[in-house]
Amino acid sequence: MLHPGDAEILNFLEQIQLARNVSAGLRCYRLRTMCLHFGRWLKLDKTQLRQLVFLSYCHGLGKMGIPDSILLNPGLLSEQDWAKIREYPEVSALICNQLPVLKEFAALVRCHQERLNGTGYPDGLTREKIPYIVQVFQLVNIADAIISKRLHRGRSDPPSERPYWLQAVEEITKEMEAGARDRELCEKFFRFLELFYQGGG
Repeated sequence: MLHPGDAEILNFLEQIQLARNVSAGLRCYRLRTMCLHFGRWLKLDKTQLRQLVFLSYCHGLGKMGIPDSILLNPGLLSEQDWAKIREYPEVSALICNQLPVLKEFAALVRCHQERLNGTGYPDGLTREKIPYIVQVFQLVNIADAIISKRLHRGRSDPPSERPYWLQAVEEITKEMEAGARDRELCEKFFRFLELFYQGGG
């Protein structure tokens, strides 16, 4: 699946994000793990699995330029703060484009916050303009953000007795019903999450 030299590149990407923010570096590994499990469950090919791995490590590179006062703020963010956050996919893609070893992933990284109904960013892409592999990554990315209780995602909400993976299903279902996610892919992901967190094969 990985090409010669990929492991060293991924380790470097992980280390620079760990140096910036420990939680961001650890998140790369979590995303990689779930992406590979879901990708293999979907029977994706080796090229697609490699794309998922690099998306896991490259999508957030642009966040390194976001001040801690915004990135680590557990409270409500201003519209100016959110505008800064919405810039990061473009910055991540720009970084990838500057490095020959990452250039092939730049377009995928740039559109990882797009939505099928055109409400995403930075380009407002719709439907078939968002690559399938990016749509796969997006579901894992959303689920991890909820399951791991990331900053800006329900930190102030009261505790729930429901498993976090069910909360992820509920959140993704809302987006699916709004036309932001593909229904068939979402339903496959829900089944995968159930198996993944309940120990199924």
